Amino acid sequence: MDKRTIFNHFGKDFSPFYKKYLPSVKSSGNGHLSAICPFHDDMNPSFSIEAESGKYFCHGCGKGGDPIHFYAKISDLDTRRDFGKILNGIASDFGIEGEAKPKSRMVKAYDYRDAEGNLIFQTVRMEPKDFRQRQPDGKGGWVWSLKGVEPVLYRLPEIMAADEILICEGEKDCDNLASLGFQATTSPMGAKKWKDSYSDALAGKAIVLIPDNDTEGREHMVKVGQSLSGKAASIKWLDLPNLPAKGDVSDFIESFNDKDTAAEQLAILIENAKPYEPPKKRTIDDLVMRVADFKALDLPTRQRLLNPWLKENSIVLVSGWRGIGKTFFALGLLNAISRGEPFGPWECEKAVPCLFLDGEMSTDDDMERIHDLGLNSDILIYSDALGNHWGLPRANLTSQTWRESMTRILKTRKVKLWVIDNLASLAGGLDENAKKDWDPVNQWLLELRFSGISTLVLHHVGKDGSQRGTSAREDNLDCSLILRPPSDYTPDDGCRFVVHFSKARVNTADLKLIADTEFKLILGESGRYEWTWANVRAEKKKDILRMMDEGIEQKTIAETLGITKGYITKIKKWAFSEGLLSKDGKLNQSGFEYVSR
Repeated sequence: MDKRTIFNHFGKDFSPFYKKYLPSVKSSGNGHLSAICPFHDDMNPSFSIEAESGKYFCHGCGKGGDPIHFYAKISDLDTRRDFGKILNGIASDFGIEGEAKPKSRMVKAYDYRDAEGNLIFQTVRMEPKDFRQRQPDGKGGWVWSLKGVEPVLYRLPEIMAADEILICEGEKDCDNLASLGFQATTSPMGAKKWKDSYSDALAGKAIVLIPDNDTEGREHMVKVGQSLSGKAASIKWLDLPNLPAKGDVSDFIESFNDKDTAAEQLAILIENAKPYEPPKKRTIDDLVMRVADFKALDLPTRQRLLNPWLKENSIVLVSGWRGIGKTFFALGLLNAISRGEPFGPWECEKAVPCLFLDGEMSTDDDMERIHDLGLNSDILIYSDALGNHWGLPRANLTSQTWRESMTRILKTRKVKLWVIDNLASLAGGLDENAKKDWDPVNQWLLELRFSGISTLVLHHVGKDGSQRGTSAREDNLDCSLILRPPSDYTPDDGCRFVVHFSKARVNTADLKLIADTEFKLILGESGRYEWTWANVRAEKKKDILRMMDEGIEQKTIAETLGITKGYITKIKKWAFSEGLLSKDGKLNQSGFEYVSR
C-alpha cells in the first residue's frame, strides 16, 4: 500500500475520511469542515479541515497536517517508524486495495572483518536497490542492525598488509579494483560517512582518492583527504577520465575490453595523479585581486526568481497604502515562485522554497487567504498571532536574539525567498525616521543576502506616496516597489493597484518589463481568486484611441485620464504611423483590433 493509492481513493473530498473518526464534523462552507479537536479539551469546534486537500489545522492547540498525520496521531503511531502501519490501517478501515509491491530480495552481501579476519558485520544490497546492515547473532542467524558494533573499513585485513591503498565509494568498486590487483577500501554506509578513526588504520600508507563523478562524491573525498592529512605518507587525487555523470571506477573498468588493459591504464593514471591539495583557507588578502583574475573566477550566476527584477540574494521593499493589497500581492508572488510559475508579466526561472512571516493578521485571516488564493501547501508560514496564542515572544526584527533564531530557521529549512509582512508590525520600538535604528536590521538583511536568501519587506507609504521613514532604507535595496491605487479606483474595486518601480537594478533592455502594471484580484470560476494584470501605459494608449474615436476633445481626454494634451498628440501621431486611425481620426479595422486586444 502506498500514499498515492490512499489519496486517489478519496479524490478531492476527504469528508468521509474525517467523518469516520470525528462524529462532530460539520460543513462550514467554502469547502471547509469543522469539528471538535480530538487533541485537546476543545469546547468549541476549533478543528478546521480543507475537504479537497484533506489538510487540517486546529486554531486551539495549533496542531496541523494531512490525513496521514491525523491517523498517526489518533492511533499513537510514528509517521517515520510506522508509516506502513498507518497506510495499511487506513486502507483496512476504508477497504482500499493497492497494488502488490515486489518483495525485496538480497542480491549481494559484503563482509566487513576486523584486523584478525573475523566477520563483524555485513552490508547487504537488496533489490529493489537498497542497502542494509546486519551482524551475526552468534547462533547462525543475523541481527539487522549495527547496535553495539564499531564499524571498520571494508577489506580491512587486506589493506593493513598493503603499502598503497585506493579509496573509492562503494564495496562493489573495491571488489572490482581487487580483481585487477589493487588494494582498495571504502567506508560503510555510503558517502560522507567517513570517521577520523578510519584514518588511523591507514597511517603511514600511500593513499589514492578516486571520487565518483558527482558533487557528493567529490565532497566525500575532500572530507576523507582532510581526515588523512598528516597521517598518510602521501595522498593523491585521481579524477578518472571520460566518466558519465555520477559514474565511478567500476564504469571506468567496464569501458575496457579486458581486465589487463584496464589495470594497465589505471596504473598509469595513478602514477601521474597529482598530490591531493586540501581546500585553501581563504584570507582577506585573497579578496584583493586583479580585475582579470576576478573575471576568471568560476562563480555561480544569480537565478532570476521573477524575470527581470527579482533575483536570488536580493533585498526588495514593497510599499503601499493601507488596505490596497500588499499582502495579497506578496502571497500571490510567493505562490507563483514556489511553483516555478509566472506572476503577472514576469517569468519565473526556477521554483524555490518560500516562507511568509505574518506579523499582523489573525490566524482566521491567514486561513481564509490561504484558501481563497489556493496557495501552494509547501509554502512555509510563520503566524505571529499563533505564536502569541502559544505564549511565545512576539516576532521582532529589532531583537538580535530573534534575528539569530530566524536566521537558523531560514537556513535549516533551505528557504530562498521570504516575505516580512509588515515592517510596522514586526519592528516595535524602531524609529522609522532614524537611520541608526534601521542599520542593525539592514546589516542582517545583507547577511541573509550573502547567505543566498532573498527578502521582500512590506511597508506603508507616507503622505507623499513614497515609502515611509528614513531614505537610508532604500540604500541597499535591489528593488523598491510602490503599490498605488489607479486614478479611477473606488472602494468597490477591492484588491486593485498599480505596481510602480521607484528603484530597480535591471539592464536597460529590461526596463520595458518593469513598466507600471495594474493588478486586480478577481473571483474565478473555480471559486478561488485569480490575478489579472495589464500594462498601464498600453491600456492608457488604448483609452486615448477609444475616446478619440468617440470624438471627445483632447482637453477632456487629458482631464479624464490625468495626462497632457502633448502626450495625446504623440499617441495620435503614432496611431497614424501604425495605420490604426483614418484621416478623419476614426479607428479603422486595425485600430478596432488593437484596442480590443
